[in-house]
Amino acid sequence: MTKITTTARFNALPGKGDELVPLLAELSEHSRGEPGSAGYGYFRKGDEFLSIEHWTSREAEAAHNDTDYLREMLQKILPLLAGRPEVTRWEQVA
Repeated sequence: MTKITTTARFNALPGKGDELVPLLAELSEHSRGEPGSAGYGYFRKGDEFLSIEHWTSREAEAAHNDTDYLREMLQKILPLLAGRPEVTRWEQVA
């Protein structure tokens, strides 16, 4: 199985960073409990955010991305962002 790390960089709309934090905390806590999650967290610098997700396999990440819960949370989160997140998927090689 190939381990996957996904990063996403995004910015909150001006003044919306504090509103975003509890939503990200809820999403992070829920996602950490999903099968195949090996770590899930958000980091902040002002209104700039970074998410780092670790998955035990491509299938685990795909299952996470296909949950109703994630879709519902994104409907709450995306309106608070200044543009689309820059998502990068990494495969562990060593």
